[in-house]
Amino acid sequence: MSISTFLKSRQKIWRFGMIATGLLSIHPSLAGSTHAQPPAAASPTEEAEQVNVDAIKEKYWALGNETELGVVQNRAFTKKGKYELSVNLGVLYSDPFLDIKTLSFSAGYHVSEYLSFHLIAMKHLSAPSSALQTFQDTLGATVSTNIPSTYLGAEGMGSLFYGKLSVLGKSIIYYDFYFLGGVGATNTESGTFVTPSLGLGQRFYINRLLSFRLDYRLMYYNEKILEKEVPTQLGQLRGWRGNWSNTVNFGISFSTFGN
Repeated sequence: MSISTFLKSRQKIWRFGMIATGLLSIHPSLAGSTHAQPPAAASPTEEAEQVNVDAIKEKYWALGNETELGVVQNRAFTKKGKYELSVNLGVLYSDPFLDIKTLSFSAGYHVSEYLSFHLIAMKHLSAPSSALQTFQDTLGATVSTNIPSTYLGAEGMGSLFYGKLSVLGKSIIYYDFYFLGGVGATNTESGTFVTPSLGLGQRFYINRLLSFRLDYRLMYYNEKILEKEVPTQLGQLRGWRGNWSNTVNFGISFSTFGN
């Protein structure tokens, strides 16, 4: 082969290489098109264990039923469909000349977790207050009081707040905060009078059957006042007055029967 022929062959190879390089620069997708790309690495999120949504619903939400979902689900202590019996001791502040303690019993039924109805029987244990004793000892006279004896009534309870408290990070206390509204009759020395009431209270759960309750009620009735001071008018009507009674009760409740 002559030198001129060898140089011409080298020139053709060089031109072919330049043309191929230009094509690859214009269409980079042609480069390595015959080689499959390696699959992208799975992200940590994709590799994470899948969450069993139904199991979470069953654990934290009521029966996993979406129609029953709320802020607080799967209560530790439930009331719906249960009967409740309560025994309470308390004090009643009304007439400053009387010292009144109370003993009450109630029976109720919980229509739902938020609403219940109760019957109440309350016994008043009355005695002269220190103010009345001082008045009698100082002046040798007395005042016209109207001593209450019993109260019978019915009321509704709205348990609108339910939650739990941490005690020093060592234990959990579950509680209800509720409102009360009812009507009844107060029996006194001078007669029996219609008595509406409003109140509020808090329940602390001991277990599924027992709980402590602390109640406050504001009760009102319009009462007759009979004469107790003037000997010639004893027992006669002196007039009417409104009686606002503030009662505070503390007791224990038993949840029985029902679901």
